[in-house]
Amino acid sequence: MKRYLPVIAAGGLAGLLLLPVQGEAPQGVEEVAPIGDILIEVDARVEELEKLLESEETYDDQKEGKVRQAFGVLAVMGQAVAEHPEGGEASFSGPALREAALGFKRDATYDEAQAAYAAVKEAYEGGGDTEAAVDHEWSKLINMHPMMEEINARNARLLSVFRRPRGKPEEPVHATTIALLALAMDADTHEVKDENEIPAWHEMSKEYRELMIQVAAKVREKDGKGARELFDAANETCDRCHEKFRDAE
Repeated sequence: MKRYLPVIAAGGLAGLLLLPVQGEAPQGVEEVAPIGDILIEVDARVEELEKLLESEETYDDQKEGKVRQAFGVLAVMGQAVAEHPEGGEASFSGPALREAALGFKRDATYDEAQAAYAAVKEAYEGGGDTEAAVDHEWSKLINMHPMMEEINARNARLLSVFRRPRGKPEEPVHATTIALLALAMDADTHEVKDENEIPAWHEMSKEYRELMIQVAAKVREKDGKGARELFDAANETCDRCHEKFRDAE
């Protein structure tokens, strides 16, 4: 769970504040996703990136979309492995994967993107910067725009799962990936223009995350109807958040 450090404010002891430990996830990753889901997601994104980088033409077409999203998701998954109590089940270092994925830059040329992917593949195969620190700011793992685009893509896939859940291991992964992305969302408050509204941002992020965790649980039970109801509730929370922080003049 989230730990806090006491900080004495300028007003003295009466102004005692509690601030979250720097770099730690807003919630224990083990409460958000089982390690198996995280590893399935890593496998899928590494495979996807290989295909997206097969040609310069494909890369140029997808660099602002799927390529950027996949690197961002891998950075989040790497950090999730780093903090997960069962992260030792991975055949790779979570921090090494995170650092490799963060090596991709939005303006990367095709050659630079291939180099970033080569670093990801090396980390995925057990190499890379295996001495990289476990701690890392969750707000610095993925930018908000690719995060939201990734969530939209996962929403579409989940709708298909809800219609006929078959109990396949990969089916709940879309929901748990969204829930892990929501940890990064929670930590990244740059969209909040009034600092007095930061608690509301955290509360909505937490509500959304917890609903997506429940969606994953219902999918595992092959309860498509129950999963859809929770999914709709999660998206209502998402809409309220957009109205408050994105759409407000």
